[in-house]
Amino acid sequence: MKSLSKVSFDQVVKKQFLYKLSAYSGVFISLIILQVIAVLFSLNGVGNSSGGSELVRLNIHYYSANLIFVFTMLWVFIVSIIITSKAYRNDDFSFVTNRLSSDLSNVCFVVLVSTIGTITALMSKYLLQVIVLLLPKFDSLYHSPVSMNIGSFLVIGILTAFLYVLLCGAAGYFVGTLVRVSSLFKILVPVLFVGYLFFGGFISQVSGLANIVEFFYLESSFIVFVLKVLITVLVLFASSVAIFNRMEVRQ
Repeated sequence: MKSLSKVSFDQVVKKQFLYKLSAYSGVFISLIILQVIAVLFSLNGVGNSSGGSELVRLNIHYYSANLIFVFTMLWVFIVSIIITSKAYRNDDFSFVTNRLSSDLSNVCFVVLVSTIGTITALMSKYLLQVIVLLLPKFDSLYHSPVSMNIGSFLVIGILTAFLYVLLCGAAGYFVGTLVRVSSLFKILVPVLFVGYLFFGGFISQVSGLANIVEFFYLESSFIVFVLKVLITVLVLFASSVAIFNRMEVRQ
């Protein structure tokens, strides 16, 4: 005799998520490569100053891990776009599924890669510090421009980094959704990206991108910043789910 077993919705989402974690594991190799490149670029420093007297000469070199986080956010943004592509979407239909379960498993995957990206970026930051300490000719000094408990500083810093990375992931997923809806966005998105590389200031002013960045970056209250990011992420993911649900059901 044959029996039918009912599979719950959360089990379908879990299976799809675990499948994607295994099938898309190669993306983490690209993350490591990008972060290693970012560390090498960061060794050039972000600035320097000098001073001294007749007897003493002081050269100060400034290093920052900002480039590592920029590369990480770019990586999450691109990965989030890729998983919305038709080829990746069709993989979901090897399961008994619908668009909602597919989207939820994708959202879980974006959250996971954002978490892993943040953790590895932080580890790369400390790798950069170790390399700088080992560099010859320099006596290194670590300075933090904020005056607060180091524990609070680390927690807030980690959460802030994660939220920025997650925001890029949600934005990438939304952009990928728009690309799937209309072929016009396949042309528009690369044009805007390349245009921003060459005419960043002008594009930012015309498109309002500068205002969007300031909306998050210039926020002085950490609680308000968290709320802004979480609400924006929810809106982007919800909009993506709604758009995909309106698309023609795959036959």
